[in-house]
Parts: sequence; structure tokens; C-alpha cells
Amino acid sequence: MLINWCCTCIYFHINIECENQTDINHGTMQVMDGVDGIWSYNSTVAYVCETGFNLTFNVPMRCLSNGTWEGSQPACGIVTCLPPTTPSNGSISSANATFQYMNEVVFSCHDGFNLIGANMTKCNETGQWSSGTPQCRIRDCGNLTNPTNGNVQHTDGTTVGQIAYYNCSAGYMLNGTTNRTCNASGIWTLETPTCDVICKFYSSTLVIYIDEMFIERML
Repeated sequence: MLINWCCTCIYFHINIECENQTDINHGTMQVMDGVDGIWSYNSTVAYVCETGFNLTFNVPMRCLSNGTWEGSQPACGIVTCLPPTTPSNGSISSANATFQYMNEVVFSCHDGFNLIGANMTKCNETGQWSSGTPQCRIRDCGNLTNPTNGNVQHTDGTTVGQIAYYNCSAGYMLNGTTNRTCNASGIWTLETPTCDVICKFYSSTLVIYIDEMFIERML
């Protein structure tokens, strides 16, 4: 008589322990399955990084039946930001060679331009800059007031480098500069000229002189 036997094998993992796991630089270990400090078969651990750091890879480690760990410890790398955009007519400066978490960048404008927006930005924990790129807007000296009995012309505008020209009405003479320039500080150079009336005293003096000559001849 032929008898078939069926055998079910049960594997017991007795006293199997893996090498102890510890925290990593800028990161901490978290026990997902098992007891902290007792790394028996099927114990599972993962790692979490501090703010401003990211895991190089994120795969939990598991203790195998042969007493070794499946996987390896990751590392926590510092968060970096892309280089910030330099504003037109401006520049950026930083005390650091790279743009990492908490590093600051300072914006500035060239002479003759005003900074519109934040003058500083910081690389945050998400790898983004805390503020956008500001603008460098050319300074404007503003319109000048016409002198009495004259006018001023801003032919090409009133921003840095532009020139304003003065003229007087008929019968008046310009006393002072004929033009002023908008400088890099946003201020017009020199002082406002005046338009003074043209005096005609020389004609009456000439008449008196002629009359005196006539009188002398009559005598």
C-alpha cells in the first residue's frame, strides 16, 4: 500500500539580530517595525532629515534572516537653491560660493538707478528664494519749472543723463546757465537761471552825449 505524506516546513528565526543602527548626520532614525535597540528579523527603520536637508534616497532598511540589513543608510544633503537672477542694471553679492539653505544674497543697483523691491533674499528649506528679483529703475529728476519770462525744455525726458535747456522770451536775457543735467543722484545740476529784462539805458546816454557835443559847438 502506497502512502503519500505531506510535510509543511515552518522556519523559526531564533535570536537573529542585525547590526545596531544609529542616527545619521543632520538626520534621525525612526523605527517603523520592531523595537528600538532590538534589531531582530524583519525589523524596519527609516530616516528623516533636519530642516534644510534632504535624504539622498528614501528606502527603509530591513533586517534579513541572515542577520544583515537590506539596504543601506542614506545621507542628509543640504538643500540648495538655483542661482538667483541678477536684476537688469544691477548686481548680486553673497558671502558664500554656493547657494545653500540659509545663505543670503544681496541685490544692488548701478549708479543712477533705484532698487524697487527687497534688497535681500534667502535660500529656504524648500530650495526656493524667500523673495523675487527686484527691479533697478532709472532715477528721474522730475520736471523743472519755467523761469519767469522764459521756458525750459526737456527734449529727451527727465531721467539720469538727460539735459534740460533754458530760453528767455523776447526782450529778456538769460542770466545763468543755459542747460542743466539730471545727475546719477536724481538731482538737476546747477541752479535755475533767470530771465532779466534787457536794459536800454545806453541809448539815452548816447543822446545826452550827442547833446553835450552840440552845446559845446554852439558855445
